[in-house]
Amino acid sequence: MRYLKFIPIVLILLIFSSGCLVKEPAKVDINLDKSVVKEGDIFHIIVKVNNTGKVAITGVNLYLNNPDFRILQAPSLQAPLKVGERAELIWIVQAPSNPGRYMLKASVEVVDELQRTWGGFYKELIINVVEKESEIPLFGVLSASVASPEKVEGGSEFRVEITLKNTGNAPITLKGISLNLLDGMEIVREPEVPANILPGEEHGLIYVIKAPYMPEEGYITISVIYSENGEEKRELKNRFVKTLWRPWNYDDDILRVAYGEEYYWIGLPYLVDGFWKEKFNSTSRINRELLKNESLSLVKNATSEIEAAKAVYDMIKSRYTFGDITTTTNPSNILPQNKISYEEGTLLFTGILRSLNIPARVVTLYNGEDCTENAISEFYSAGRWYVVDFKREFFGSREEYIATPHFPKIYQMVTDGFYNLVAQAPEEEEKHEHVDVSPKYLANIEESLKKVVSERLNPMVKPKLSVVLINMNQNERIFTLFLFASASERELNLVFQKADPKNLAKNVDALYKFYKDKPWPENFREYWGILMEVYK
Repeated sequence: MRYLKFIPIVLILLIFSSGCLVKEPAKVDINLDKSVVKEGDIFHIIVKVNNTGKVAITGVNLYLNNPDFRILQAPSLQAPLKVGERAELIWIVQAPSNPGRYMLKASVEVVDELQRTWGGFYKELIINVVEKESEIPLFGVLSASVASPEKVEGGSEFRVEITLKNTGNAPITLKGISLNLLDGMEIVREPEVPANILPGEEHGLIYVIKAPYMPEEGYITISVIYSENGEEKRELKNRFVKTLWRPWNYDDDILRVAYGEEYYWIGLPYLVDGFWKEKFNSTSRINRELLKNESLSLVKNATSEIEAAKAVYDMIKSRYTFGDITTTTNPSNILPQNKISYEEGTLLFTGILRSLNIPARVVTLYNGEDCTENAISEFYSAGRWYVVDFKREFFGSREEYIATPHFPKIYQMVTDGFYNLVAQAPEEEEKHEHVDVSPKYLANIEESLKKVVSERLNPMVKPKLSVVLINMNQNERIFTLFLFASASERELNLVFQKADPKNLAKNVDALYKFYKDKPWPENFREYWGILMEVYK
């Protein structure tokens, strides 16, 4: 009789799988731009998505069953695809280096705004990889070539030159030309496209593109649709472009445009507020000129905020010995020392980055009185905040920091209601001047952790993760994901290979119930070690 309680669950699963309650989210069409390609050359997989479901689509992923075919660049939806809307997404793929006839299975996964993942969209594609260009049959008489610079400076304008030539014996009709640009790029001037190209005729078309005020790299895809002898055809070309963004070379007017509201974190005259000033009897006022002169040589080869920040981080790690005693909050006084505290390292790093025109700030825990605990630094690049934690030797994105074994303790302190994570924002260095950034760290934390854990799992055991989490509430899921994120990749896969997912869920739940109301350790791997003992 104890098995009767599983009958409703089975019935629900059967109903969902039959589609009685859930409407299929999309119609998906998968095609190639060419079926014959030279060895190691590039071709395109074109996915057309029609949202026929009941909620918006937020993501579309493509998987190939043959690792010899490399996805060089994947597109993304610029905005959620609403019900009834259509989108065309183009993946840039590199063919294998060995000639042959390949059967390639392309699988598409659709993610909706309820975080549900829908599979079952696939197509078997035949690709002929040939050794010589002459073996590729012509798909038409249009010859297209593209020229553009490989490197451009952020905010500058550059040219994409498209040359179209009719090498056939009859006219061709151009239906349209479109450019799929990288994030932040925009067309500022485009040419008049001819309606027809006569035999032997050649046309040069010049598009002027403005690069974004941020580091970016990837492929621009140019699509030419034309008609030859009444048959519509399509030619796709790619050009790799890297945008170099070196904010230390720009003035304030450009920086305000480039960073928008985040420019605020460049211009602040102080690093930390009046509570720090009183506690350490020191001002944190930044001497921008001094710090910039000291650091420009460090970033001479950097092409982005991240590269510059890493150079500064490495310099501080190698130049100074770290201790626990903070003597000053002034970066100019920290600079000549030999031994500094982790807080002083954080202040010096933040001050140098601001002097290089990179938005940066000190983030601490605040308990209503003291706002000096657990000082880390954040800096901004291309729409994301990155974290530097000298004490834990961490340099990476905020999402990566959340997935470290050290963050669960901070999470518990914040969610228990006794602490906030605050960004120091002193305009006058008086009393407490900071901004609560706790919601930024807590928003989408479950989704962020799940993504990190999923990426570490081998494809064969990855489906077990959903089974482990399925019957847990949100607090249990977050605890579980913190636990899995604190494991090494090898240990995590070892446990998932050995464990039955339902049994693993029970063991994790036992840990959660025992430790949920206790202060969590500084290093969450302590709990992972307990779980590992079960599966040795």
